This record gives sequence, C-alpha cells and structure tokens, in this order.
Amino acid sequence: MAKKRYVRKKNTSRRPGCFLWLLLLALAVGLALFWILRPASDAGAAPAGDMGWYTDDLGRIEDDKALVEGMAAFEKRTGVRPYLTILDGIAPDALDYFVQEEFASYFSSGDSLLVVYDEWGSDEYFLSAQAGAGSALSAEDVETVLACLEAAYADPSYKSYAQAFGAGFEQGAQRVSAPAKTGGAGLLLALGLLLLALSAVLVLFLRKKARTSARWDRVDG
Repeated sequence: MAKKRYVRKKNTSRRPGCFLWLLLLALAVGLALFWILRPASDAGAAPAGDMGWYTDDLGRIEDDKALVEGMAAFEKRTGVRPYLTILDGIAPDALDYFVQEEFASYFSSGDSLLVVYDEWGSDEYFLSAQAGAGSALSAEDVETVLACLEAAYADPSYKSYAQAFGAGFEQGAQRVSAPAKTGGAGLLLALGLLLLALSAVLVLFLRKKARTSARWDRVDG
C-alpha cells in the first residue's frame, strides 16, 4: 500500500512580486524626474494663441517685466488668469457695465479675472474688475485684489505703473481666499502616496503567498 508523506512546495512567487515592485518604483521615480526636469516655461510669455496679459491704450507701461511677473505669480497662486486693461474716457457710472461686456467678449472661462484701470480727468482714476462664473475667486476676493492694486498704486516706492500693478497683483494673490495651487509639490506628494499604497498591497500579497507556499501538501509517496 502506498504511503503518504508531506513535502514543502518551493517558493516561486517572490521574484515576480519583487520585479513588479521595482517596476512600479521605477515608474514613479521616472514621472517625478520628468516633472522636476521638464523645461520651465517663461513666466513672462503668454501661452500660444493667448491674448497676452494686458492692453495699454495710454502707453503707461514702458517696461512690462514687473507687471507680467506679478500677474504670473497671481495665476500660479490662484489658478486664475488675470488680464489688465488701461484706458480712459469711460464714465464712472458706466464702468461696471463696460467691464462686464469686455469680460464676455474676451473670456469664455471662469478661471479669468479682468481688471480695468480707467483714467478720468487729470487726477482721478477708477478700478473695476470682473471674475467669471464658477471662478475660484469670490466677490470678496475680487474686492481684495482691487484694494491691493489701489494700495500699490498709491505707494510712492513703486516708480512705475508696471511696478505698482505687478506688486498689487502679487499681494492680492497672497490675500485672497482661493486655494493655492500645489503644482509640482502636489504631484510628487500624490506619486509618493500612490507608491506607498501599492507597496502596502504588494507586501500583503507576498505575505499571503508565502503563507500559502509554506503549507504542507499531501502527495503520494
């Protein structure tokens, strides 16, 4: 009569599991390096096909570097693209309507903010702004941005319109309640959490396989 004995199965499941973990790790590292080392875009350049950052009918902006840097910082912080129009001759009581009409003709996205600077007379000006429906900026945020622009405009330490408005946008970005965009740091954090979760699942899988392979199987001897 044939006897029965117990034998231990050989563990053949560890190598594929380790290989899968290394593959996932390499993928995560590759994505992180691609994000970090990707060519940086010029903060002063408008996207292709874009209308730019501002319109200056009065020739007040001579060197727009400070202005564009401040507006780019605003967009990076809030995710809302600002646009500045400098003109004169709009009656104060018609300015808000003019801004609404201009916004509707310029933008189709709620992630935009139109600011209009209107000179009226020799020593008076008005500022008005419009954000799109569904924008990350609330009505209070828009008022906050206008207040920052007015404060910077009145600050004698800024020697030009470009410096004043650029500083106003940058300061406004720090004071609005719109959530800050995390950018690359957020992506790296998400990749890290994903890798951690996948590693935990893989470890549990390998442990289960190891326990299964350690069991004794009955075979005919």
